[in-house]
Amino acid sequence: MSASSAGRLPLVPLFALLAIRATGAFQLQAAAVAAASLIADRGISYAEVGSLMGAYMIPGIFVTVLGGLLAARIGDRPVLRGAMILMAGGALVCAFADSFAGLLAGRVISGCGGVVMLMLVIKMTTDRYAGPMLSTASSTVILSWPIGFAASLVVLGPVGETLGWRWVLGLSGLPVALALGLTFLVGHAPALPPRAIGAVDRRVTWRFIAAATGNWTLYNAGFAVMAAFLPAFLIDAGYAAASAAARASIVTWSFALAMPFCGWIADRMIGRSAAVLVGAFATGGLMLVVAPSDGALWALVLLGIAYAVPPGALTSQVGDATPQPARALVFGWYSAGSYLGVTVSLWIAGALRDHTGSPNAPLLFGGVLILAMLPCFAWFRAEARR
Repeated sequence: MSASSAGRLPLVPLFALLAIRATGAFQLQAAAVAAASLIADRGISYAEVGSLMGAYMIPGIFVTVLGGLLAARIGDRPVLRGAMILMAGGALVCAFADSFAGLLAGRVISGCGGVVMLMLVIKMTTDRYAGPMLSTASSTVILSWPIGFAASLVVLGPVGETLGWRWVLGLSGLPVALALGLTFLVGHAPALPPRAIGAVDRRVTWRFIAAATGNWTLYNAGFAVMAAFLPAFLIDAGYAAASAAARASIVTWSFALAMPFCGWIADRMIGRSAAVLVGAFATGGLMLVVAPSDGALWALVLLGIAYAVPPGALTSQVGDATPQPARALVFGWYSAGSYLGVTVSLWIAGALRDHTGSPNAPLLFGGVLILAMLPCFAWFRAEARR
């Protein structure tokens, strides 16, 4: 009996997928953890540290679609394992690098594997848990992102202080290497009906892919703008730098705690479409009231909870509406558009901050991005019905 028909979630594959995906966030954050040691030892700038972080995600604009096509041809698990080997190999390149160019090359190698891994885990979750509990499963796997970030800070932070940046960047590949064994626990997608393979190309249109990608791009861009510019807003509101960072983290902690429950609510109570619409409206509205409330605790807690409502419900609907043979391609574009959108929106948010001089301008922009999901989601639902 499948997970969907049984109305329950097989936990071993779910937690294996969660743990594998968390290694991407763990490795991405390693560059930030190593920043102080890199600046002191190598004399690089903060801008170059930022480049090392961006180098991990930028390849996603180019390689996720290719990774999806390759997975559709040879299978998910071989491509997943190859991507994880790239992640671990890039970490070793960084550990032995003697120049900034070498560090950048290592991060690009890791990033090429990392972004494909992130995309495939979401796609594989959809394959295995398609049905009435898919939003719960998707929300649980998406929870891997804050878990990976937090683990990186806790584990690699002391390493950076005592052993330096080489060990931080090198050890960022160790969880990936260990997680290779978990690829044997992720289970298999259910067998396809014989006629499904011939029908897929006619059912998935570029309009559908664009609508699905647009929603995920707007959501992630709005979240990225909030995460990047909320601490600066709080500093301007009178908080010390450390206090501002701690206060801003309330959004992330609320998001992480609420995520699995929001998926369950979407599956069992209000429905997935309602979850996306309510979550987008609430998130966009709360982004607009952060400034008038001076970053009040209640506003930040509610903002984190609201952010947790749409992603699982949205991703599950995209997966449900996509025939299984096309999911690798669709989720490839779904991820690639998000990486491009985050990159562009962060630049626009920074330009707005410089042009207006207002620390609230980026937050207003982030709120508008989230509210723009409302018409974009209506477009997606129309395309999905076709």
